[in-house]
Amino acid sequence: MLDYIQPYLEYFTANPEWALVIIFLIALGEALLIIGLFVPSTAVLVGAGVLVGTGHLHFWPVFFATCLGAIAGDQFSYWAGRMFGERLKTLWPLNHYPQLVAKGEDFVRVHGGKSIAIGRFVPGVKSVVPGIVGMFGMNQLFFVFVNVTSGIFWSFAHVLPGVLIGQGLAFAGELSGRLLVVLLVLLLILTLAGFVIRLAAAGVSPFLNRLLARVSAWAKARRGRSWQRFAKAVSPDNPRSVMIVLFAAIIFTGLIALINLAIRAASTDAVSNMDVSLATLMRESRNAPADELMTVVTMMGDTMVMTSLALAILGWLVWHKAYRAAWAAGIAIVAAKIFELIMKLGIQRARPTELSYSGASIFSFPSGHATMAAVIFGILAVLVSHSMGRWGRAVVYAICAILVVAIAYSRLYLGAHWLSDVLAGLTFGVVMMAAFGVAIEAIPPRRIKPLGLFATALVVFLAAGALHVATGFGRASEMYAMPEPQTLVTVAQWVEKDWQKLPARRIDLAGKPEETFIAQFAGNLDLLARQLENSGWISTPVWTWRQSLPYLNPNAALSDLAPRPALHEGLKAKLTLTRTPPGENGGREVIRIYKTGLAAAEGSIYKPIYLVSLTREVKSHGFDLYAIPSQRPASDLDVEDLRGVLARAQGIAVISEYVRAGTRQELITAIP
Repeated sequence: MLDYIQPYLEYFTANPEWALVIIFLIALGEALLIIGLFVPSTAVLVGAGVLVGTGHLHFWPVFFATCLGAIAGDQFSYWAGRMFGERLKTLWPLNHYPQLVAKGEDFVRVHGGKSIAIGRFVPGVKSVVPGIVGMFGMNQLFFVFVNVTSGIFWSFAHVLPGVLIGQGLAFAGELSGRLLVVLLVLLLILTLAGFVIRLAAAGVSPFLNRLLARVSAWAKARRGRSWQRFAKAVSPDNPRSVMIVLFAAIIFTGLIALINLAIRAASTDAVSNMDVSLATLMRESRNAPADELMTVVTMMGDTMVMTSLALAILGWLVWHKAYRAAWAAGIAIVAAKIFELIMKLGIQRARPTELSYSGASIFSFPSGHATMAAVIFGILAVLVSHSMGRWGRAVVYAICAILVVAIAYSRLYLGAHWLSDVLAGLTFGVVMMAAFGVAIEAIPPRRIKPLGLFATALVVFLAAGALHVATGFGRASEMYAMPEPQTLVTVAQWVEKDWQKLPARRIDLAGKPEETFIAQFAGNLDLLARQLENSGWISTPVWTWRQSLPYLNPNAALSDLAPRPALHEGLKAKLTLTRTPPGENGGREVIRIYKTGLAAAEGSIYKPIYLVSLTREVKSHGFDLYAIPSQRPASDLDVEDLRGVLARAQGIAVISEYVRAGTRQELITAIP
């Protein structure tokens, strides 16, 4: 699929005017009357900023296209209001949204001229405010002034975050064409999903209200207090009725899906082709930076962190005397844990990768991380969003959903679970969340201060997670480490032909060849490191995100900056050394040594084989906001100097040399 999409990416890169047209139309549509409700511009404009940050598009054309679209959209809406006046409310499409129009009118009356600028950043009313101020007869010159100035600020606010994200990806993740395609496809999916969801919600709402009215009338006609309570709960006049029906529908469909997943997992063909295919895809896509990130994310879903979060929620409810809500939340959390243990022991499915778990946790179905994260964050979302409006509720659920999906995805990426394990955990978690939601919506708790609960829960989650990562990251990294298969050959076989099986150039995340390897080394890496250090080279720690912190200082010297992270076939260098040549001003040499999947045996001595690269680095600036090392090819003089160092080193010997990719490559081995 990536190979199919790549030509389109290259076409837009070569013809940026089409990208600018799309950006202009998205910004324009977002500002038009009512249409703006269904145009999720944020994802597209941030995506455009990412393209700017990675160098695929230029900043000013993208910025001007965004500005022009936003300003023109509001101007058209204003003219419609001036032209039709009060009749505008009776015309399509505004006549289908009387409540939104009324809300927009109240917004304009409260904020006056400021409503144009403020309204751009307020979901919902931003699509009607320009038309309403035109309908109210606002002075055109005043409107143009506020429209232009706020449009410029709005454009900066949407494009600049993407620029910073793109630049961060460019230097921290070796962003390439294929990875960029993945990001663009993800943004496209999110954009289309947002459009479909908004359109479906707007179209279904009238039908749902009529259905609820009929159900409420039917229940009200029956005798009994329970029926009367039910009729009141589902009545369209009850603002919570839609949520009750939604939660009930989630419970029904979720249980059907969960039963189906459990039956499949318990069958003789326990692991489906989809499970195997996705596990293989995840295994093939693993790389060192993502491994570190996903290990941290998965640790945030460990029992210690989730238990701390659950206790924080329950403690808050008890403190505010919401005992009924606390009992319901506690029962849901305990039930989820019991369900997880019973299913694991009952089905006993093996994990995709053998991990150092014990007890019931050695089994895979369902994912405990996905189950508990979905239940606990789901309960938090229900409690916090209960008394909020539509957009506030959406923000809370989105934040919680992002955290849950991230934890669930980390389990797939690290090979800890099959896809059906994660889906089962998420499904059961959502069912329990929906059941809790029905209870809360029907009999809401009072005085729980939801924003305080949300802030406290997130602080506890982050604090517990940070402590857990700080104390257990090393152990977790070893447990989830990417397998490194080794092919064993004799030294003679390596020298004769198998050296050719190893790549001549470093391969980045996208499969793109980079600098040429100048040597292959078979032997103990500590020996090679000592010999290079004796010649003035300085070993640097294995690159982690902490070493990127000095990059944020634009005045930092190159010697204060860790060498730029570089991967070979998804793996970090096992050893990185730097040296500032005598008389050098503002540059340094960098040796990176990568472990391969090949090893040589000489008698009883086992010698892993490594690839050695040499590059230059100089300091470069980005908008004077940070300073990062910029990589350059090593000169012929640099390469010859390193060859001399290796030739004179004690304990190692150059046993052969070949010319590959236009560069001489030496085969070096440790002397037994």
